[in-house]
Amino acid sequence: MKRLFHAIWTIVTSRALPPVVIGFFLVVYIGIAFFSDETLIILMAFTRGSFFLAAVFALLPLNCVSRVIVEAGRYRKRRRALSDAVSVLQPSLYDETVDLKTTSAFAGLEERLKSSGYRTRRSGNLLAAWRGISLSPSRIIFLAGMFCLFSGILVSLMSRNVYRLPVIEGEMFQAPSWNGGIVERIIFGKSSGPILAKDLVMEVAESGSGGVREKFGVYPPSRFRGMFVYPRYLGIALFYRFSAPDLPGGYEKLDVLPIYPPGREASTEITGSPYRITLSLEKPDDGSDPYTTGRMSFLFKLIKGNDVLFSGTIPRGGEFAGNGYRLTFSDSRRMVITDFVRDYGVLLIWASAVLLVIAISVWLPVRFFFARREIVIRSGHDMIRACSRAEGEERKHAGAFHEALDLLEMKKNERQSYDEVVSAK
Repeated sequence: MKRLFHAIWTIVTSRALPPVVIGFFLVVYIGIAFFSDETLIILMAFTRGSFFLAAVFALLPLNCVSRVIVEAGRYRKRRRALSDAVSVLQPSLYDETVDLKTTSAFAGLEERLKSSGYRTRRSGNLLAAWRGISLSPSRIIFLAGMFCLFSGILVSLMSRNVYRLPVIEGEMFQAPSWNGGIVERIIFGKSSGPILAKDLVMEVAESGSGGVREKFGVYPPSRFRGMFVYPRYLGIALFYRFSAPDLPGGYEKLDVLPIYPPGREASTEITGSPYRITLSLEKPDDGSDPYTTGRMSFLFKLIKGNDVLFSGTIPRGGEFAGNGYRLTFSDSRRMVITDFVRDYGVLLIWASAVLLVIAISVWLPVRFFFARREIVIRSGHDMIRACSRAEGEERKHAGAFHEALDLLEMKKNERQSYDEVVSAK
């Protein structure tokens, strides 16, 4: 049982596990790409609906947690070794370990290491020397960030819910499971911030809340009643009336049309008739943005079957009439197709971004300017064990370590020569 647990723990903590898991999903992705153009969406759906795929992906955050435990344990053991809190030095904690058959004293060695810029500690049969700052804390923060990233992706895959609804100026704010406010206005114009060229703000007045107003923008993402609010694309909500000789009762409808920017077309069907209308937003001659100014005119085509009966331009509030046909655009309003997303994994992904930035910001200067280097030498029964590790400037540190070994070897030879002389007398 212990062997099985040890084998599982070795696999779970292996640095090779994340590339293997990611490579597996890459192979699945390539396989799906041969049969569908929506490869990523299908892969996400497969992962969400398959216990096996979800379990394989769950190995990634599990690997991060396991490596955090291993890294924290190794860091603690090395600090205990430096403070003479352990009786035996473990070679697995260091880059290089050398055992010498001698009981030579450390006289002169501590001064030599100090002259090379190392801080030292002498305690009984231990001599420890170190310099720089350990990278272990930054590695732990990095692994914690990767854990949050993979966990956030997994949580998003398994529990994400998206509701796509139109937000129309002057109409009720249609958030899921709530319908208690009016969209007072939608503002679209130049942004004063450093990130976006244009800014979009949806102002909603909540009913029965003392005039409290909510504002939803593009960046940073807003939250509303536990959901993230993501504006996706702009459009026009158009109220129109249509009548024809063979449609005496007429037809009227408030239709949501994705016809922004100007020139983008959309069609709307006249239910129960052979007619349909193709619409686009006309671009003003002065170059202004009709969505921003609210001055809207619409290019239209009235189509019956495959034949275009009429085409032209109708301004907001205007109409077209002729040969018994009448088309009136009585009102138009700004509209934003908006996603309301319930996704608890996003918070973990944001936390991962913060942790990864902190880890990299700490790791880079420490690695290149304050690299950690350690030498620990402990004498025992007729033996000295010397251990060394470096997280940077390995050649320079190796030179100091081997110089210390040479000094110990020289003292060993001197001691042997002295013992031989004493024995001869």
